[in-house]
Amino acid sequence: MEQYIETIAHLLTKDKVCSVSDIAEVAQVSRPAASRAVRDLAAKDLVEHRAYGYVDLTPQGQSLADRLTARHHALQRFLHEVMGYDDETADAEACRLEHQLDDDLASRMGELISFLASDPDTRARWRRHLSEHLESTDQ
Repeated sequence: MEQYIETIAHLLTKDKVCSVSDIAEVAQVSRPAASRAVRDLAAKDLVEHRAYGYVDLTPQGQSLADRLTARHHALQRFLHEVMGYDDETADAEACRLEHQLDDDLASRMGELISFLASDPDTRARWRRHLSEHLESTDQ
């Protein structure tokens, strides 16, 4: 369900309106599957939808979308800035892992990123040591 919330939020940011067909296309699912998901999300008061109309996030749905976006961003930054993955790989891995990550872990990862960013020398040492360690284990 979180993936549908993210898809709806993305579509609403991009186009200002969102239909079940749009959701199905972006999520790469059938229209009936997207329709069932929208119905389930509406039952949980996460979206508003009238038959054959547009889908919109409720305040509760928008709050969830905001948390999911923050979690994805924290995970992507951690993978890129701390673990040294390239941007594309970090983003792909963040998409894959974000629904398994709880808010507390995402927050702690953000704090580690902030800590490393606050001291360039510490960040440089971290990267150097991680790089050396990864090179030594690849042999």
